[in-house]
Amino acid sequence: MQALAANYYELLGIGQTATLDEVKAAYARQLAEFRDMLARREPPPAESLDALREAFKTLSDPQARGAYDAGLDAAPPLSIAPAEPAVAAQHAAEGREERFEFVGEGGEYFRIWIVNIFLTIVTLGIYSAWAKVRREQYFHRNLMLDGSGFDYHGKPMAILKGRLVALLLVGGLSAAQHLSPLAYGIAFLCLVPLVPWLAVKAFRFRAYNTSYRGLHFSFHGTYGQAFKVFVGYGLLAMVTLWLAFPVFYRQLRKFILDNTCFGTTAFDCSVTTGAIYRIFLFPGFVILALFAAIVLVTAMGAGGGGAGLAAAGFMILLIPLLLVLPQVVLVPYVAARSNNAVWSATALGPHRFASRLPVGGFIGLTVVNWLGILCTLGLFIPWARVRVARYRAEHLTLAVDGSLDDFVAGEAGAVTALGDEAAEMFDLDIGL
Repeated sequence: MQALAANYYELLGIGQTATLDEVKAAYARQLAEFRDMLARREPPPAESLDALREAFKTLSDPQARGAYDAGLDAAPPLSIAPAEPAVAAQHAAEGREERFEFVGEGGEYFRIWIVNIFLTIVTLGIYSAWAKVRREQYFHRNLMLDGSGFDYHGKPMAILKGRLVALLLVGGLSAAQHLSPLAYGIAFLCLVPLVPWLAVKAFRFRAYNTSYRGLHFSFHGTYGQAFKVFVGYGLLAMVTLWLAFPVFYRQLRKFILDNTCFGTTAFDCSVTTGAIYRIFLFPGFVILALFAAIVLVTAMGAGGGGAGLAAAGFMILLIPLLLVLPQVVLVPYVAARSNNAVWSATALGPHRFASRLPVGGFIGLTVVNWLGILCTLGLFIPWARVRVARYRAEHLTLAVDGSLDDFVAGEAGAVTALGDEAAEMFDLDIGL
């Protein structure tokens, strides 16, 4: 990027007679430079990107460009430096928070859900790939941001192919387990290097097949990065008896978000390991306390007599508590707090996300959903999923810097200039 430019034309590196296509191509080249800098973890100054977007916005609009050209001779030099107070005030006025919104209804999704279950059973599971496409399309298309919905473009055959690959791998591992411990160990070691490869394929498939306003997301994580996260940090979590699980969780979230792009702009997640550890402290203490109580009660029961009967009574209460408490309290607690921590530390170019999920409210929502599912023998599941999607969306915002329309239009022009990654369409999806 140029450190100093006299005007918008010099900033984009074009002449004053450049056509609209040349303006778009120049903007795409500059965005590609920004993308390379982000990939190298060398984020450019925010004001540089602001100046570049302002130049593209002006020169791509015929009326704005005409007015700019008319006053070009009298205009002061354009410097990519910290914005003047007046400009900063204008940007602050333009900045706003856009709320996500989920507009789906439980009864509407119930009809999709019940048909999916019926056809999946009838076809012995084959239809599950088509069922996933219908489910994902429903939830994507009903998630709104600034009046526009997302979309899902996954192909059922690609999903079915991925599931068959996963089934063959799991089936082979199961068969090896029945042969001998040695065969199982060899099969497991052979499977370990495949997990990062399958994960990269799945993340790439899901990102590419998700779009907003017609512009697709993309995922650029490498096998080496995935191996480090899944095998390296995964093994670290296991050998430390899950004490290092927050480290693994943080690296996994950063791996996914930092390698995901909307158009040519990458997400940037700056969540800290300390923030994740603070989330898992409370659930960890609760689980340890429950296990300690079970050990203590078991020791009391070994003594027999009245103490043994009392211990048996306590055990009857503790075991269901150990099974139910994580699902209805600890899981939503971790989900709400980790969602807030990760998304509130994530940005997309100059735009920043903020998640403000009330922890108590989310736990209450989960409890009601579980009660509804149990009382209706599972028929409440569609309403439960819609309630969760709506609650998450209404507490997620995007602090937009400038115009979201201009940002999307600029990214679309850059993607067109750089070429679409059509090869992503042939990746596997092993998700359920």
